[in-house]
Amino acid sequence: MTRVNTVLGPIDTSDLGFTLMHEHLIVSSAGIPKNYPMLLGDDYLNRIVNGLTQAKGGGIDTIVDATTLDLGRDISVLTEASRRSGINIVATTGWWLDIPPYFEGVSADQFAELFIRDIRKGIADSDVKAGILKGASDISGVKPIEENILRGVARAHLQTDIPIMVHSYSPGQVGKQQISILKEEGVDLRRVKLDHSNDTIDIEYLTWLLEQGCYLGLDRYPGRIVSSIIRTKTMKTLIDA
Repeated sequence: MTRVNTVLGPIDTSDLGFTLMHEHLIVSSAGIPKNYPMLLGDDYLNRIVNGLTQAKGGGIDTIVDATTLDLGRDISVLTEASRRSGINIVATTGWWLDIPPYFEGVSADQFAELFIRDIRKGIADSDVKAGILKGASDISGVKPIEENILRGVARAHLQTDIPIMVHSYSPGQVGKQQISILKEEGVDLRRVKLDHSNDTIDIEYLTWLLEQGCYLGLDRYPGRIVSSIIRTKTMKTLIDA
């Protein structure tokens, strides 16, 4: 039986239940929750727990918290929220788009070492192990530093077998670049999910992604670039294809 790292320890995949694959309990910036929690608003932990408790009552068993360090990941909040709500939470390692200048001198292999540490030893000073890897690019395509990080994600995956999620900009078909890099690194695309894929209604592009073997993250409900109704129609078209 395959095991998945959650913030309260590894569980069997058979125990995941109904799972939401891309959520954010906190969205801020690196260090904000620990150093300036007042910016998150009064009683933010209780508000998180209340939301998760409602989700649990609605049939949600597990969430993947896609919040990396640069988005304000706080492992102590995730563990307490999971403990109090009863929802399994999978923590993420890797990086989003808020990249510090210092990273320009960090190699792909060094990034891989950092991410592997989060998976095998624990995140920060905790023993909580990440259960998924993340890379990201957006409207400008894959920038050189983002490519380095994505290659680090790929190399960490190859050593740990932890799956990969990728923040992508589907209106610009940025997923083609990202998939190419992952394939160069030897990643089995069946272990990859391209998030925000339904920010486009280009069925030909989405079908091409599926043909490469990866999963599509059909998320961002109730809708940003594309309305929830159009997102659902796109999903139905893909199912019927």
